[in-house]
Amino acid sequence: MALCPYCSSELPENAKFCTNCGAPLNPSPSDAASSLPEEPQYPAVDYPESLVSDQEVYARPAQQPVTYHPQPAVAPVNTTGLLIWAIITALFSLIPGIVAIVQTTAINKQTTVEAQQQKMRSAKIWCIVGTVLGILVIIGQCGNAL
Repeated sequence: MALCPYCSSELPENAKFCTNCGAPLNPSPSDAASSLPEEPQYPAVDYPESLVSDQEVYARPAQQPVTYHPQPAVAPVNTTGLLIWAIITALFSLIPGIVAIVQTTAINKQTTVEAQQQKMRSAKIWCIVGTVLGILVIIGQCGNAL
């Protein structure tokens, strides 16, 4: 009986691998040569030293890696009061009220705080314009009724 040189387990005489640890045992030189696959023979090809000239290499711009810069998350803004004001404005003066509604609903779709603030200012301006026009129309109708 032979012993495994790695784990000292008893092995059968003609074992090529240890039955305990799986380690390869010392093969005879003729076995080692016959167990290896043959190297594939490829035809020799003479390539030119450079397929592209140095001038062409330096003339091309270098490839820049593409980097992704995610936009920072922006906290949603409570626009309920402004949306109610815009809807009431739309009842009194249609066009400024609709623009105010559109601007108000676009506030939370913005990706930066500055863009949110700009949309909020725009919505407030359209609400003010619509409210003033609505009051003027109501006053004009009340004056004609008297």
